Amino acid sequence: MHDHVHALVWFPEPFQISPFMNKWKELTSKTLKSVLRERFANYWSQIDSSEPIWQSRYYGFNIWSRSKVEEKRDDMHLNPVRAGLVQRANHWPWSSARWYLERQSVGLPIRWPPGLEHDDQFATDL
Repeated sequence: MHDHVHALVWFPEPFQISPFMNKWKELTSKTLKSVLRERFANYWSQIDSSEPIWQSRYYGFNIWSRSKVEEKRDDMHLNPVRAGLVQRANHWPWSSARWYLERQSVGLPIRWPPGLEHDDQFATDL
């Protein structure tokens, strides 16, 4: 989407989301500011460079079943369609829909977390 990001991520250990989000926001903020400064100088000149790229919080949602992963994934794939940015989910260039609908690479490996490859419920010790 043009003003926010959705992602499904899996961590093999608990309590990894916060360090991941902090590092991800740090790295992407630097990259986005650099792109804006270099490629969109007129736009960048109107922005206070001390302004953050991302909001301070993120909104995590724990998922414990394959069916919920599929529901959230499908909902995320349809966001650009609902926003009128593309006609089909697999046309959005930053979506994994091409992988799921056409088995075309999207530049990142996509695989099910261990325990959800075939079963609907996670087996968890937490």
